[in-house]
Amino acid sequence: MNILAPLTTAFHFKQLAEIPVQLYSTYPDGAVVILLPALGVPVAKYDLFIQQLLSVNIQVITADYPGCGQNRPEVSRTFDYGYADLLNFFIPELYKAACSVSSRPPVLLGHSLGGHLATLYAQQHAVQVIGIATGNIGLKYWDLKGKFNILKAAAAINTMILKDGYLAGYKIGFGYKEARTLMRDWSRTIFTAGYQHITGTINTLSPEQALFIHLNQDDFAPLSSMLGLSRYFQNPQVISLDLSRTVKGHQHSAWIKQPAEVVRTVQTWLNQLQK
Repeated sequence: MNILAPLTTAFHFKQLAEIPVQLYSTYPDGAVVILLPALGVPVAKYDLFIQQLLSVNIQVITADYPGCGQNRPEVSRTFDYGYADLLNFFIPELYKAACSVSSRPPVLLGHSLGGHLATLYAQQHAVQVIGIATGNIGLKYWDLKGKFNILKAAAAINTMILKDGYLAGYKIGFGYKEARTLMRDWSRTIFTAGYQHITGTINTLSPEQALFIHLNQDDFAPLSSMLGLSRYFQNPQVISLDLSRTVKGHQHSAWIKQPAEVVRTVQTWLNQLQK
């Protein structure tokens, strides 16, 4: 496969940090997706996924979250942001960049945290969404073991935030350096199973098309959790893929290294949208 390097542009996030944006465009008439990564995962980790999307004429716009990857400053006690900041000051800039490379409306494609953000953005904007290995972390969507693990994680996360002023996620294998407000937003959802504390409004059902891709044996985003997130759309399509025989490692993120089946699923769904 020929590796295509991206064009780049940049924007200022809340006037605090410059965020480089990567624009991969090989087929201006093709579909365009805005890739929103998982928590603490640099965009560079998605390179094979991006290249395989490009090989089927799907253009990609993406950027590391503030303080993630090569972005500076790093998250700290003094450099902080939350879900609402990403919804109001991050995604709109990527959307603007996507509109510059294609006349077709961009589709938000989010992995894990990115799926949360894409879903919330679609509550207030006319945009189609693809969520991969994502879900609602509200306790009511989890079995007993899942509830226990989430509560244990939340306790550790909030204890570390009180100590450091941010989440040093690399110490517990949960992200890298993650913003205090972002993680407190995440934690609150555990008990509310909703996002009103982030959006400030009661969430409505989006009439836009949405695809959710569940991965079997993904205990970070089980099907019950994904269904809890997909309910924010009137008619979501939920597909389960079993990659465990060919993709080794934790199914929540190992697919990034062998993304062919996910790419085919995304391509098929995007093609159906055009019919």
